[in-house]
Amino acid sequence: MRIGLLASALGGGGGMGRYTRELILALGQEQAVEMTVVIAPEARGTLESIDVPNVNDIITVGGRSQIDRALWERYRLGLILEKRSVDVIHGTKHLLPRTKLPTVLTVHDVLAITWPQQYAFVKRALLPRYFRASLRAASVLLAVSEATAKRLAQVDGSFRSKTMVAQNGVSVELTSASPLLPIDKPVGRFALVVGDLSPRKNVSLLIDIWDRVASATDGLQLVAVGPDGWRSAQTRDRLEKLAERGHAMWAHRVGDQQLRWYYEHATVVLAPAIEEGFGLPVAEALALGAPVIASNDEALVEVARGGAVHIPADDPTAWIEAIVSAAGRSVPRLPQPSLPTWREHATRTVDAYRRAIGG
Repeated sequence: MRIGLLASALGGGGGMGRYTRELILALGQEQAVEMTVVIAPEARGTLESIDVPNVNDIITVGGRSQIDRALWERYRLGLILEKRSVDVIHGTKHLLPRTKLPTVLTVHDVLAITWPQQYAFVKRALLPRYFRASLRAASVLLAVSEATAKRLAQVDGSFRSKTMVAQNGVSVELTSASPLLPIDKPVGRFALVVGDLSPRKNVSLLIDIWDRVASATDGLQLVAVGPDGWRSAQTRDRLEKLAERGHAMWAHRVGDQQLRWYYEHATVVLAPAIEEGFGLPVAEALALGAPVIASNDEALVEVARGGAVHIPADDPTAWIEAIVSAAGRSVPRLPQPSLPTWREHATRTVDAYRRAIGG
C-alpha cells in the first residue's frame, strides 16, 4: 500500500510531535507499507534523521503561517497526492485534504469542538468547522482511545460505525533513553506534572493547593515540564510566583533523557486534566514505574489500566490528601507490563488503511 501520510507536526514539541515521530518509526517496520510523507519545511532534517526505509517520497507543506499551511493541506494537497498515485491518505492532525481517495483520520481528541475557547480567535473560528468537515469526509476514523471513540459518537452518532481504536504506544525513544540529570535539578523531593499550562490541563488546581501540600510534606516541590500553551498567561504567572516562594519549578521543554530523569526521580506524577484524548504522560510515568495520581477523566482511567489513583478534577481537598499520602510512603517502582506498544498501534493503523481502501 502507498500511504500519503500527513506529518506536519513532525519535529514539533508536545504529544502531537511525539505521536508523529513514533508513528513513522513504527510504520517503517511494516513491510506492506510505502510512505509519501508530507512535512513542514523545517522538519526535513528530523525526517532524515529517523531514516525509515519505506519512505519513498517527501512533500513539503506550502504556506508561511499556521493558517496558510492548514488551508494548503485542505485545498491543494489532495490533488498532489492523487497525482503521486497513493492508495490512501492518512491525516494525523485535525484536517484531511479534499480528495477522491480513501482517507483515514487519526482523532487524538475532540477538544477543537468541546474546548474551542482554548485557541486564539482565528483558529477558534476556523478549526472546528474544518475539523467537523474532515470527520464527516473520512473513510475511517482512528481514535487513540475508547474514550475518544465514545466522545466522537457523542459529537455525531454516524461516526460510530466508521471508528476504529488504536491506542497510542509508550515512547520507544523515551524508554530507551539514558536518564540525564537536568541542568535545573529540583531541590529535594518533588511531584511532577508533564504537559502545557492551558486551562484544560488544570495545573491551576495544583498551584491553588501547593502551599498547603508543601507545608504538610516538609517542602515537596511541584515541578512542571512543558510549554505554556494557549490561554495560559494567568497560570504561568501564578506558577512563577509559586517558584519564587521555593515551592515550584517550571522546567519548560526538556529532551527525552532529562524527561526520563524527572519521571524516575519524582515522588509522584500528577495528571489533573479536565479532559484528555489519551494521556501520554500517564502512560510514560507508569512505564517507568512512577506512582501516578490522575483525574477521573475517562481517557486517563483507560490508559492507566488500574495503575493510578484517580480523583475528581474539581476536588482540591482530595488532591491534597492523595499527594500528602503518596509523599509519606515508599512505593516500589514497578513498570506496568500491559501498556500498549507503537508496533501494536502501527498494526492497527494498517488495518484501518485496508478498511478504508476496501471501502
